[in-house]
Amino acid sequence: MSRVILAMGAVLIAAMACPEDLVGQETEPTAEVLSEAGRPPIALTPAQEARAREIEGALRCPVCRSQSIRQSRSFMAEDMKRRIRELIAEGRSDEQIHAFFVERYGPWILLDPPKSGFNLAAWLLPGAAVLAGAVGLVLAARRWASRSPARTSVEPPPESPYLDRLERELKETE
Repeated sequence: MSRVILAMGAVLIAAMACPEDLVGQETEPTAEVLSEAGRPPIALTPAQEARAREIEGALRCPVCRSQSIRQSRSFMAEDMKRRIRELIAEGRSDEQIHAFFVERYGPWILLDPPKSGFNLAAWLLPGAAVLAGAVGLVLAARRWASRSPARTSVEPPPESPYLDRLERELKETE
């Protein structure tokens, strides 16, 4: 019960931090959004723009923690989008850009946790749970199949004065 209350509280806190009318919507940065800070928009080639969108989809918004910065409309996410475009324009690789944000915000900024250390459990536990469930189903099916078949002979019901009376009445009505 307390876990449910904690989960509901976390959802409410996240709801207050993010604009709800845009939750789940993919947004593309526009020249107006990028120039709000008083700086001109960064011109990228279509290939670089696609890279920027891919990186934006892989980073978590520090304000709206359940969204990527590509989905979020917070000012922090807009600043991060602009910084990604600056780093791409400088010629940095995707790994260098990810490392830049991990260094600044920590590994939780990545929507996909790195596949090492304690985070390895997040990648292995779902597969282990599915495998354990499959093994459990196989064992249960074997146990069910190996059961002795139910008795097929029908035993006569126990003697009862009511049963005798019922049989007599049935014969009389025929």
